Amino acid sequence: MITDLEETPAGEAFQTVTAPPVSPVPANRILALDTLRGIGILGGLFISIWYFGGLNTNQQNGLLLHSKGINYRLWGTVDLLFNGKMRALISIVFGAAMVLFLVRKHHENKLHKSDLFIRRQMWLMAFGLINSLLFLWAGDMLFHLGVMGILLFPFVRLKARALLIAAIITTLIFSAKNYWNYADDRMAYSKFVAVIDFEKKISKDSLLAVQQKIPAREQKKDSLSKQQKDDKSAWEGIINSRKYDPKKNEEGFKETRSASFGKIWNYILPNIQYREAQWTYQTGIWDFAGMILLGMALLKFGFFDVGFPRQKYLLLALTGLAGGLLLGWYRLQYNQYVLQDYTRFIKTNRLPYNLFFPFERGLLALGYVSMVLLMIRSGVLKFLWWAFSRVGQLALTNYLAQSIFCLLYFTGLGMGYFGRLQQYQLYLVAGEICLIQTVFSVIWLKYYNYGPAEWLLRCLVNGKWLPNKMPVTELSGPSAVIS
Repeated sequence: MITDLEETPAGEAFQTVTAPPVSPVPANRILALDTLRGIGILGGLFISIWYFGGLNTNQQNGLLLHSKGINYRLWGTVDLLFNGKMRALISIVFGAAMVLFLVRKHHENKLHKSDLFIRRQMWLMAFGLINSLLFLWAGDMLFHLGVMGILLFPFVRLKARALLIAAIITTLIFSAKNYWNYADDRMAYSKFVAVIDFEKKISKDSLLAVQQKIPAREQKKDSLSKQQKDDKSAWEGIINSRKYDPKKNEEGFKETRSASFGKIWNYILPNIQYREAQWTYQTGIWDFAGMILLGMALLKFGFFDVGFPRQKYLLLALTGLAGGLLLGWYRLQYNQYVLQDYTRFIKTNRLPYNLFFPFERGLLALGYVSMVLLMIRSGVLKFLWWAFSRVGQLALTNYLAQSIFCLLYFTGLGMGYFGRLQQYQLYLVAGEICLIQTVFSVIWLKYYNYGPAEWLLRCLVNGKWLPNKMPVTELSGPSAVIS
């Protein structure tokens, strides 16, 4: 069990920017973090809607191969600005919130805050499993945040500089994983070339034997070994997996539009299992860890303090946005070459097109965070940030509600629009959901301290029924946002 984090050295102490003390509950919140969390939840839906609505990787590859038109440019813009970046933003906020949870006193329970935190993470994992297995969202991230919170729990006591170094190292490992995957493909291609050369030798020997009129019984019988056949099929499988096939989606459309929960569940289950298991330990650990560690470091550096210099916000925003967009352009440009002719790309490029994606998403997420905090501190669009903070306070509720909305709208359990909408229509649906959730969050928090899912999580963590009704005298509004 770690010692109390209040023992943090004075140089590491961090101030908190909170709402006016009109209520014992909201006064404990950093509304800047709620604002960022709300932006991440709503922004992430514009990527999730691809998979909720049937715009899968195969169809996205078709857009890239077409390389022109409004749909191609629209997809590229959304991918560049949102893909991976909203998950990174949420992870940054999650890391900062981890430190805050372990600093604050929890009056609802006499257990040590470390025990409460681990219990909270385990319940968060349970919510994630419900979201994936019951609400059928294969891209759930609650489970991963629960796992990573437990794995990174010992890092909370590190100083800010050590956390920043750990975040950079973790992101480098993430990039290295992308390189190792590409190196495996290069190795598979080299084995494939060796098999093709051997087949050519067999054909040449057979032709020579025919020309020399050597009897068939005296000819040397060469054939591919099982290993050579496996090597050949392995590369062919890699190439086929990257090809755009317009008929590839028909089975998925049919199964997902089924009115049978069992049929839909059986079809989606392999993707859920891959995401919650194999993807987690191969990629997810590094995907989440770097940004969570960065969030911890930023909090301890005083990044969310009211006294943090605006000039530094501006510098970080410009650097993050410029660097992230440049790396994103590089990734999208070379991704087209990969889809057009992966064999040629393998032969002419030693580095994968997505090598710098971990830094692209990290830089853009940091740029977004810095830009939002700068605008909040400057008092620009105060009402907008306040509305986002309301969504962020109900982040768990809104995230689960998105899965329920899309389950009922796209699958055969509801309206069955899976695969029937064009790309721009998917974004319209996402925008409507975001608007509904924003209005709901604002109204709900006029009467309750926590969202339904947040309240349930608190009750489960504390092992008792907690009040949630807002006192009649409770005040809330745009003035609660930091300035």
